[in-house]
Amino acid sequence: MNEKIKQKSALSYFNTFFIFFGISLIIEFFYMGILGMVQGTTLTILELALSFDNAVINALILANMSPIWRKRFLTWGMLIAVFGVRLIFPILIVFATTDLSFIESFSLAINNPIEYERIIKDSHHIVMAFGGIFLLMIFLTFLFNENKDVHWIKIIEKYASRWSSVGNLKILIAIFIVAILGYYTPSEIKISNVLTKIDKADIILPMIYGILLFLCIEFFRGILEDDGKKHNTKNFEIEKEKIENISNSKLLKGGFASFIYLELIDMSFSFDGVLGAFAISQNIIIIMLGLGAGAFAVRNLTILMVDRGTVAEYKYLEHGAMWSVGLLATSMIIQIFMHLPHGLIIAFAIIPIAFALIHSIKENNLKGENIIKI
Repeated sequence: MNEKIKQKSALSYFNTFFIFFGISLIIEFFYMGILGMVQGTTLTILELALSFDNAVINALILANMSPIWRKRFLTWGMLIAVFGVRLIFPILIVFATTDLSFIESFSLAINNPIEYERIIKDSHHIVMAFGGIFLLMIFLTFLFNENKDVHWIKIIEKYASRWSSVGNLKILIAIFIVAILGYYTPSEIKISNVLTKIDKADIILPMIYGILLFLCIEFFRGILEDDGKKHNTKNFEIEKEKIENISNSKLLKGGFASFIYLELIDMSFSFDGVLGAFAISQNIIIIMLGLGAGAFAVRNLTILMVDRGTVAEYKYLEHGAMWSVGLLATSMIIQIFMHLPHGLIIAFAIIPIAFALIHSIKENNLKGENIIKI
């Protein structure tokens, strides 16, 4: 059986992704035409790139789970990933930023997406403030990491990593941005091309909530990933060893506990993609389909790495994804006050990832490495 698995081509692992992606393209076309297909595909690429490291962590834990729980991870887990995180979570954002009840928000999103999108636009500045600062925290955490020894854009990343030892710069920068926006935010902004009076609290409070949400997730992940040992460095081998120790612990030996742990990790990795999606599209169906297809690809990649016993590592892919997050965060904060063209947002999402992937492949070829053999 194992020999047959090893003989499968890498592409065959992605059959469910190709099926879901093909169906999603058809739905997107009938839903919003070519623009819907472009937005959905962009979201799929963004989700896959942002969750690449998630696939690596999933593979390390999934290797210690029984076959039946691996299967449940791909069935029950996909229902949670696609419909729970990628559908319900955006509705929760709208529920939290409007006067609609959750049931009303859900019903409107499914039955009347045009009206739902209009309501999203009316609370656009609130969503952009919350999502923009959250994504910015993710980017700043990546940028100001003193233990990061691989630098893609060296002129920035190298010095940022060096300065990170001075103090918690990401919190300082985030609070500084909130303070500046709180002071200079005008009393009127354009909402759906109509000049509308707003309360400064509509922008400041969502940004504070975004920072708090990020810090809470980091704290919770820290508790789950704590192996009881003190590590002075955070290179890949130590991170891998730490995760393997967690997956072998008594707490996660049971399949259900491992399943819950994986879903929590997937959820925490998905916040950036879900919130970043609002910078690309405000249509809940396009968001669910685009990010859902990316989630399928990540799960398929996880199984491939488990069956092959290898970790696919493209050196600068995470860097490109994080720079995309940084650009999307900046665009969301700008969009609190003014509209940006869809083409520019899509370029922010794709270009850094594409360049990072190309750079990684070239470097792997120079070293004679073949990450995934097809």
